[in-house]
Amino acid sequence: MPDDIRAPFGSRNPRAWGLAAHRFLSYRPRVLERPELTADSFEILVVRELRKAGLEVAELSIHRRTTLSESEPGLLLELKGVLSRGPWRRRILIACRRQQRPIGHGEVESLEAHVSEAAAEAGVLFATPPFESDALRAAADGSLALLRVTDGRTAFDTGGWGTPGHYPAWLPAYCAQVVIRDPRGQAHYQLLEAGQADLILNQLEPARGAGSSPRVAPPEEPEEDR
Repeated sequence: MPDDIRAPFGSRNPRAWGLAAHRFLSYRPRVLERPELTADSFEILVVRELRKAGLEVAELSIHRRTTLSESEPGLLLELKGVLSRGPWRRRILIACRRQQRPIGHGEVESLEAHVSEAAAEAGVLFATPPFESDALRAAADGSLALLRVTDGRTAFDTGGWGTPGHYPAWLPAYCAQVVIRDPRGQAHYQLLEAGQADLILNQLEPARGAGSSPRVAPPEEPEEDR
């Protein structure tokens, strides 16, 4: 009777071993694709990120929802609501842009016009592409906060959370980064983490940097039935 223990590995059933070896050598790890940012998932994302930072989001309603007229598919979703923290309160317009083209001054100026159109007091822009320097200049003097939406793996690799390339199960598909203008006028992206509401409020209230207290908006009166 042959000694299977001392025999070469796989010699007892070479056919089965050959099949197993083929499967092992041909194995490729499955790369999970990021889910597409739909209007619904974009809304969930921005509310989650704002609340994570320590801001209350309430009274949300859709102000505008449209497909962008570009060569590549895009989405513009605008949400009107109230953003608050403690006594600070603002009627806000949140713009969510999914597009390939970088964000320039045109998108910022469009948001400023839509903020006035919606009778809001400030605007927040969440966008998937990078921001150009002229977009930062256009937003510098207004009550606008800029945030970039990036995939969770990129945020993990660049945020110092752990070993790059080894992703935990809890990692979200997308995260938000606050867009900050550096001394050269270029965009610097800082991951928005828990309790960092000031990174947003300092953009919505430029005077806060000079030490002044943010003004408190009165509650919005309900509209009369027409």
